[in-house]
Amino acid sequence: MTTLSTGTRLGPYEILASIGAGGMGQVYKASDTRLDRTVAIKVLPPHWAENSEMKLRFEREAQTIASLNHPNICVLHDIGKQDAVDFLVMEYLEGETLAARLERGAFDLDEALKIAIAIADALDKAHRRGIVHRDLKPSNVILTASGPKLLDFGLAKWKSSPGISPTTGAEGPTAGGGPHSPTGGSITSPGMILGTLQYMAPEQLEGVEADARTDIFAFGSMLHEMVTGKKTFEGKSRVLLMSAIATSEPEPLSKAQPATPAALEHIVKTCLAKDPDDRWQTARDLLAELQWAAEVGADAGLAAQPVAFGKREILARACLVIAVLLVVAMAAPAFMYLRAAQEPDELRLRMPISTSAQPASLPGNTANAANLLNVFNPGNFSISPDGRTIVFLARSNAQDAWSLFVRPIGSVAPQKLAGTEDAAQPFWSADSRSIGFIAGAKLKKVEASGGPPQEICDAADFSGGAWNSEGTILFGSAKGLFRVSAEGGKAEAITTVKDGESGHFWPQFLPDGHHYLYTAWHSQSSNRAVFAGAIDSKDARRIMSVESNAAYTEPGYLVFHRQNTVYAQAFSAKKLALAEEPVRVADEVPAANGRGNFSVSQNGVLAYFYSSGNSGAVGANLDVSEWQLTWATRTGQAIETMGPYGAYRGFEVSPDGKRIAAHRHDTNSGDIWVIEPRGSVTRLTFDASRHNSGPVWSPDGKRIVYSSLQKGKWGLYQTLSDASGTEELLFESEPLKAPMSWSPDGKRLVFWVQDPTTGGDLWVLPLDGDKKPTPLIATMFNETHGQVSPDGKWIAYTANSTGRNEIYVQPFPSGPGRWQISNSGGDWPRWRGDSKELFYHSIAPNLGAPALVGAFPGGPLLSAAVTANGATFEPGSPKEVVRINALNIPHSGGDYQMYAVSADGQRVLYLQFVNTAVATVGAVGPDPQLNLTIALHWTSGLKK
Repeated sequence: MTTLSTGTRLGPYEILASIGAGGMGQVYKASDTRLDRTVAIKVLPPHWAENSEMKLRFEREAQTIASLNHPNICVLHDIGKQDAVDFLVMEYLEGETLAARLERGAFDLDEALKIAIAIADALDKAHRRGIVHRDLKPSNVILTASGPKLLDFGLAKWKSSPGISPTTGAEGPTAGGGPHSPTGGSITSPGMILGTLQYMAPEQLEGVEADARTDIFAFGSMLHEMVTGKKTFEGKSRVLLMSAIATSEPEPLSKAQPATPAALEHIVKTCLAKDPDDRWQTARDLLAELQWAAEVGADAGLAAQPVAFGKREILARACLVIAVLLVVAMAAPAFMYLRAAQEPDELRLRMPISTSAQPASLPGNTANAANLLNVFNPGNFSISPDGRTIVFLARSNAQDAWSLFVRPIGSVAPQKLAGTEDAAQPFWSADSRSIGFIAGAKLKKVEASGGPPQEICDAADFSGGAWNSEGTILFGSAKGLFRVSAEGGKAEAITTVKDGESGHFWPQFLPDGHHYLYTAWHSQSSNRAVFAGAIDSKDARRIMSVESNAAYTEPGYLVFHRQNTVYAQAFSAKKLALAEEPVRVADEVPAANGRGNFSVSQNGVLAYFYSSGNSGAVGANLDVSEWQLTWATRTGQAIETMGPYGAYRGFEVSPDGKRIAAHRHDTNSGDIWVIEPRGSVTRLTFDASRHNSGPVWSPDGKRIVYSSLQKGKWGLYQTLSDASGTEELLFESEPLKAPMSWSPDGKRLVFWVQDPTTGGDLWVLPLDGDKKPTPLIATMFNETHGQVSPDGKWIAYTANSTGRNEIYVQPFPSGPGRWQISNSGGDWPRWRGDSKELFYHSIAPNLGAPALVGAFPGGPLLSAAVTANGATFEPGSPKEVVRINALNIPHSGGDYQMYAVSADGQRVLYLQFVNTAVATVGAVGPDPQLNLTIALHWTSGLKK
């Protein structure tokens, strides 16, 4: 093999040093000169460059690694070829191989289990995508500071199975035509032995086709070696080693480590069964067993040790047992009597906060309206761990900035916390003395008694926080959970989102302050779930399938939200296990952004925002709230309503300005409806479970394109706007996507595609010719809401390249130049019909404030005058037009538009909240609010 010298360049990569060589090539440490990072480069040996089989394996390794995204699998950055040198560019890993570590002897049981769980999780990921490693061994595992990493898929093969694509591992027709390779047919001949002999399964030695159970055998051999410190099978020659693998049984783990739990012994023995049918059949099953063994530790089925007792000892023990039973028998009734006598009855009371809720009309409400606030944000409140105080987000009038207020449950006067303007998402410290919150993309803290806030760290992406007694803060984000000291510092990631997940949100510490709960949000609603983790581990355990935040409270309940209702279910904080069935605690409790509007203290005081179906409120359950499509003037006067009340998530006005296409929810999913000029409706789709959403009109108004989830893939479909035709598929693929804009000539469709690493990109689909989509605006940042100008020369869009959403314009479909329109945050651009004015929403209650999630009133809509001459684009300074409601909430169907502008720019179509008790729609302004309900001793009601 020719060795590359230091300084050699392969494209943008500069060789720094040789790391080592393997059967599939030489590996080098290199520098990526573009991104200023260290990478590892694997080079195919020159004498193999013309060997079609070796080259095919090399290409297959690249495709294999590229198809996997897992924290314990080495990441592939790039693939290239220069001067007849084929190479892969991979993540550079600092650490030592498992093989090198094993040279120093065995691991302790806890460490061995931790490594084994991570490797099993990585194997599960590969196997579920149809990939069998076939060369699992200690030298292909690197132990890094962030955990073990599995690498070297050079001998991996694709396991064909019905409906699994060997190219992507996704459900659907098999691509490539071959059962084993993403580039074609199998590259190994029947009977060929591949892999490292020491870790081969008996069927591999016989030349039988390898499958997932083959990797499980090798895994068992590695785990056995980690616990014992010795090779699992030994032989003085290859023949004797092969014979030992095929016929002999390895020594029990307990011989090397007597404290080995019987459960772990059983796991390894099952992995090493000679017959593949007798092993764990999937890595998923193996992973579950390992996690269970790790949870229960030494209690996991330890064999009982025989103990000899004499007759006297036996008699004495029998008498002791009888005495204990008598004491228990007499004590139990007394305990139950005393417990029943002391347990208080359940009590629920209302805490009025907003004057717009008309508190004087509520029974038993004696609060003075002078002590109340004008506007209360029901999606931002939290009860202290000791159950005594509420912190919430409110403002004294619609012109003020949102601020934090605290109010003891027994008090009628809230106290404003100075310096918390534009705050959001408050949460408490474990001692109930301090409050954390987000403001201006910074995580901050403030004493509950008042005082100046202090910055903790940058947190541009923040979704819920938790604070334990040790001073550790966790917060959620689209990239996973982060931890930071309450004293300040740089936040570090402790979880990583997996394929299909769009974030880990709303962490809550369990009583030990070490374990925590969080919600993993997924593009598929059925995969959204609450997980439990630990702050010193990247492992997570699925607790329940639910689209909600969850919190633990004594005496042992998990509280969560589902379908407008708060539930409680018995939960062991030590075993991390649910019991019994969930019980309804409160009905008519809305949710915003998936987060239920409730909060519970550690000692069982529950606070929740109650919203009757006849009174409603901003932030009411996002799938059942009543909203009215309303036209308003630029001065804020509501002048016309369109169609029936409903839960609308995105809408678009027809080119002639007479009809509205809307995505409407009647359940937790939705369909496409067209609202006709006189208010009647025409339904275009009839299966809400497909999440039909994001309607966009064709330039001639005859067709509507929308996104739909069908057979596991998101597609762009079109149909006639008068419902006289059938839907036509334009393009489909696995990632979530949504149409954004149709070019005025009708030849191109701009659409948004979810990207797990950046958030999203804008693509363009030609509607004539080959109809092959191509990236339009795709960077390391999130781009969305692309709007082609009516003259077809420009595209306006939202991007977060500065750390927050701003509005940009660039030539369409291509050309030099890029102009930033907004300067204090912005989203949802819209053009005037003559392309001379561009509108956008501030996404915040005030300019420069952080974006709010959920439904919120009064955010300014702005516009900028536009002058364009040839390739020159000159935007004017943005000016406030009108304040309108904004629904800024993640949606299962992807991004959507939350307002529209008439062609002449003189009218704005928006969603006005409807108080159905009065059934009127007035001028644009704040929506009515209700109170918080405080539930005391509600757990006693569950027992009864």
